[in-house]
Amino acid sequence: MTFLAIFSFSNVSFAAGESQYDLIDGKQVSTNANDPKVKHIYYTGDEQGNEVRLGFTTQQKVDDYIKNEKKVEKESIVSSNFETLGSGTCCTDFYTGDNKSGSYRALRVGYAISDITYSWGRSWNDDISSISTASKGTTYLYQHEYSSGGYIRFNNAYYWGKTINLSKYKFSNGVSANNNASSVYVLD
Repeated sequence: MTFLAIFSFSNVSFAAGESQYDLIDGKQVSTNANDPKVKHIYYTGDEQGNEVRLGFTTQQKVDDYIKNEKKVEKESIVSSNFETLGSGTCCTDFYTGDNKSGSYRALRVGYAISDITYSWGRSWNDDISSISTASKGTTYLYQHEYSSGGYIRFNNAYYWGKTINLSKYKFSNGVSANNNASSVYVLD
C-alpha cells in the first residue's frame, strides 16, 4: 500500500474566521473563512493518519500537486480488523448506501465512467452514498456527466481501508457530494 504525503499538518477544527483548508496552493492559510479563490479540493492524509483538506486556485496547481507528491511505501498487510468488501486493492467501489451498504459497482484504477446513466443505468445516477477506494491513484467524483459541474478528489492511498461516507463532503462548488455524482474516474 502506498501513502502519499508531502507536508506535516495538524488536525484543524474550523472556528469562525478560520480557513476550512489546511493549505491553499501548498502554502499555510490565512484566517479567511470563505477562501473565495479556492476552486479545487483534494482530500489526503498526513503522517499521523489525519484527514487533510487541501485547496487550490487552479486546475493546474492541483494537477501538479498530485503529480509531484512524494510516495512513501507502507506495509501492504491489511490489519486483521479490516474486512475487504467488494473488489479489493485494484478498484474503487461505489455504494448506494452509507457505510458501504446497498448495491455496489467497482471501477479499476485507470478507468472512467463519464456518464453513469449510460454505463451503469439510470438507477446509479445521483445515487452514490459511500465509497471504498483502490489502494493507489486518485478517485474523482463529478456532479454532472463528462466531468462537469462540481467535483471532489480523494487520495486513494490515504483512504484505502476506510469508508468514505459522502454525506460528510461537498463538491468544489459547495453542493453535497452525497447522492449527486454523475461521472466517476479512478486515475493512477
